Amino acid sequence: MTHPMWRIATYGAVFFGVTCFTIFWTRFAGGLALVWLGTAIGAALFLTLPRSRHALAAAVLVALSTIATSVFGFGPTWALPLAVVNIFEAWLIAWLLVRFRPQRDYVDSEAGIVSLGFFAGFVGPAIAAIPGAMIVTQIVGKSPVEHAVSWLIGHGLGTLLVMPLALLLEAYRRDNFLPLRQQGRTLAFGALVLFTIAVSAFAFLQSTFPSLFFPVVPLVLASFRFGRFGASVVVLLISMAAAGSLGMNVGVFAELQIALWEKALFMQFYLATLLLISLPVAVALKQRQRFLEELVDREAMQRLIADHSDDALLHLDQHGTIRFASPASSRLSGRDDTDGLHLDAFFSDFDKQVVADALGAAAKHPGRTEIVERSVERDGKTRWLEAKLRAIESSKQQASAFVVTIRDVTDRKLEEIQASFEARTDALTGLPNRRAFLDQLESRLEVADKQPFAFALIDLDHFKRVNDAFGHAVGDTVLKEVAEIMRASTSQDCFFARLGGEEFGMIAMDPAPESTAIVCEDLRQTIEQHVMTDVDGGNFSITASIGIAVISERCSTSMAMQAADGPLYSAKASGRNCVRHAQDLKRFAQIDEPARTNPIAVAN
Repeated sequence: MTHPMWRIATYGAVFFGVTCFTIFWTRFAGGLALVWLGTAIGAALFLTLPRSRHALAAAVLVALSTIATSVFGFGPTWALPLAVVNIFEAWLIAWLLVRFRPQRDYVDSEAGIVSLGFFAGFVGPAIAAIPGAMIVTQIVGKSPVEHAVSWLIGHGLGTLLVMPLALLLEAYRRDNFLPLRQQGRTLAFGALVLFTIAVSAFAFLQSTFPSLFFPVVPLVLASFRFGRFGASVVVLLISMAAAGSLGMNVGVFAELQIALWEKALFMQFYLATLLLISLPVAVALKQRQRFLEELVDREAMQRLIADHSDDALLHLDQHGTIRFASPASSRLSGRDDTDGLHLDAFFSDFDKQVVADALGAAAKHPGRTEIVERSVERDGKTRWLEAKLRAIESSKQQASAFVVTIRDVTDRKLEEIQASFEARTDALTGLPNRRAFLDQLESRLEVADKQPFAFALIDLDHFKRVNDAFGHAVGDTVLKEVAEIMRASTSQDCFFARLGGEEFGMIAMDPAPESTAIVCEDLRQTIEQHVMTDVDGGNFSITASIGIAVISERCSTSMAMQAADGPLYSAKASGRNCVRHAQDLKRFAQIDEPARTNPIAVAN
């Protein structure tokens, strides 16, 4: 970085030369200079210096401005006050830009250009025009308003013309003009300069043809080829050609039937318009180029990730056809090549509708992720794949494509299944637990009005005596053996569960209640006849009381459980080791016998 003292000296020399030139050549009738470029140079200096150096820079610029005004302007009497106002204006513009646009992107973005035009081209000159006009009124008379307008126009337009180039030169100086030193660009830039000079000479030095629009051609070329710097240099060259023709009073400006100072103002408006046209275009092109570079870098990074990712990364068209698939796609799909196939190629044939529905849902809600999780067969093994789909919204508010990630979630799915199994399974007996039983019961209750069913509560008789007499280890063994009896003595038409302690439950899958009564009686007899063994090798047996409820209407699980609790209590009260049911089912008549020979009876 250049030392601040060298920077102040360099900017000061340029400031002094430009100020002397503008005062000498653009003052008419003893008034203000119609073009004032010094403010732009001063503001650019303040922007590039640390705040601690602002006072020194201001003192140097005030001294130089005082000398220039004394020699070429109003003389030494009013030179110092005017110099103070001029340098204050430059400092104020720099302060306003930093205060309200701290990003300092004054020539790098549309918002920065707007800030530059507003503060440097209007606010700063407007504020400085008030004291400046009052001083000039004391010198030459006339209306302060007239001087204020002249100050605003001359300083505002002059700052707009020069400040972008000053800021760009500062940036390019730090980068050692690398963009212009690239192979082929130096000669192209030189050719552009010569072309601009030739076009500007033809546009301003002759008046036979209307030609003020000709300089737009090299200006557009510069914007596209060399960006903001090229556009600013071309505007400066055009400005020099226009000022030369105005000073020589030849060409298109000489033909204007207005006063010389009005011609100068018209020229400034013309040049400022060219700058305000070209600079935003150049900035937009620069941002577009930067975006394209970032896009290329991002694509390279994404492809690197895709090539080394265990997940399949897919890009689909609007119909779900695969346009791009990462290498992991072959392993997850079981196919050598997936390009051109539909997304459902990753899943089983009977999952095609599921995939189509997910694509449709994603298309209706772009930006929302849809998830498909299905099992597939790969190499004789069952695997689980999880696909996450998201639609890319086009400018027409329609899904134009999809991005998809697919991963193997078999391990996670197995863990979930195992966790679910453990959460719904009794650890001691291996039967479903109370939670699983209530879930199954609730699902049957939802359709009980259309599909009546029966279920039973089973309680082992005097189980506490077993624990007291033989110990809890034997009691646990009894519970396990009873669970085995339930699994072995019934078919898949019954759902058994351990509800807690010595209580079990059964839900009949067969809709015929008669089957439930038969199953329960067979179960009771099997438990009674099963020989248990204690720790000493002795044998003993246990019995069970069973209560059956037939549900033919929708109700809550608590009400259903109460319906079965009644006959279970009746079985206990009747001496245990019997089956009772809650309703007098005439359809049971063929198996009903006196309670003393057949324990199936009606609970009264």
